[in-house]
Amino acid sequence: MLKRISLAAARDRSYEKASRNLRDLAGLEVSAKQVQRVAIRIGNERAAEQAQRIERYQNASLPEQQHGQSADAPRNDWSSRVAVVEADGGRAQIRDALWGQEKPGDKRHRWWRETLCGVLQTYLSQPAAEDPHPEVPAALADPLWAVPKFNEIHRAHAQRESPDAPASDDHCPSDDGGATGEDGDTDRDCLLAPRMSADAPPVEASDSAKAGEKKQADQRWSGGSPLVKSVVATRRGYDQLGVTLAAEAYHRGFNKARAKAFLGDGLKANWSLYSRHFSHYTPITDLMHALSYVYAAAIACSATVEEGWSLHRRWLAWVWAGKVTLVIEALQEIAKNRSANSKPVERAITYLSNNASRMKYDEYRRAGLPITTALVESTQKQINWRAKGTEKFWRDEHLEPLLHLVTDNLSDTTDHEQFWTRRRKRYTGLRKRHAKA
Repeated sequence: MLKRISLAAARDRSYEKASRNLRDLAGLEVSAKQVQRVAIRIGNERAAEQAQRIERYQNASLPEQQHGQSADAPRNDWSSRVAVVEADGGRAQIRDALWGQEKPGDKRHRWWRETLCGVLQTYLSQPAAEDPHPEVPAALADPLWAVPKFNEIHRAHAQRESPDAPASDDHCPSDDGGATGEDGDTDRDCLLAPRMSADAPPVEASDSAKAGEKKQADQRWSGGSPLVKSVVATRRGYDQLGVTLAAEAYHRGFNKARAKAFLGDGLKANWSLYSRHFSHYTPITDLMHALSYVYAAAIACSATVEEGWSLHRRWLAWVWAGKVTLVIEALQEIAKNRSANSKPVERAITYLSNNASRMKYDEYRRAGLPITTALVESTQKQINWRAKGTEKFWRDEHLEPLLHLVTDNLSDTTDHEQFWTRRRKRYTGLRKRHAKA
């Protein structure tokens, strides 16, 4: 019964809906408050087990942490698999010390706080002597597909100007290259790239793109076929996320993989996490975040959207081929002779320069590694579906255990199923009696 209640709490949008679904679908009369109590109880038990796993990892020697694996790690054959770790963040409204009090002066209450998410994924993939996807994919060359993605990536920057508005599901509050003012806000007009006009003529793909379109439609251009996924999430900051991801990778035997990568956007905290826990992995900056800066700069440098897209297509080909330095040089040349509307150009130069060493996309494709963080971003949106809402205000001590249940539900690994077996052995229903002294 506890298992059904905790699953309902993780899968439904609210405790109230979980209570109704338990009554209508399972015939269980459980109040919303009781669903919440069970979720917090079981979530805290899962958190305690996770803390034990982290402790075992931290007690291992440094060489063992980076090159070994736990005794109960699965014995995978890594000859045709790659191991990937990704990190991202979302938002939720948290009650703080000012909850229920008057606003201090003319300041606004800011309830939105960061939730952090990490994904550990194995892919069926192996290295290749040549780039398996030398041509730019048709989707990236299609403005109707790509431009909305770029706008979504930068929407979080603009929403920082309105602290009371819910943050975007896509998280990029302070990427390397995000120019911020003294108050931390970002220039909205420079970051939001304009959309393609509905009256604009369609942009024709090159002959090489057309020739490879059918072939690429049937192939993945960012990693191989996904296999097994583990998800972790926390409200306790990047230090907690980093050690949790490292302990989970150690438990799954990721260190034994021939090819392994750590992916993130340009957020500095992601790469601090990488340096501390995953320096023996291949670092990769998300392709889509990089292209969003390239596109914004191309639009700013052009008189029309159509000219900007043509310029972006040229730079896109360079980025796709791993020749990011050519884009940086072109932008630097433009910046010398341009003063008006130069912020998108300067921002792109900063972002690409800071991340150039992690943007060798042709090498990563040859190694069979993914080049986008689409997996962790989609996973974060699934977590946000449960935890995020303008009508939802959490206490940290209530949200943290719920995040454990939500990530268990999103994971392919079976540890959360084995948890119930372990729990039955711990709780037999008999009260332990202590002998009198």
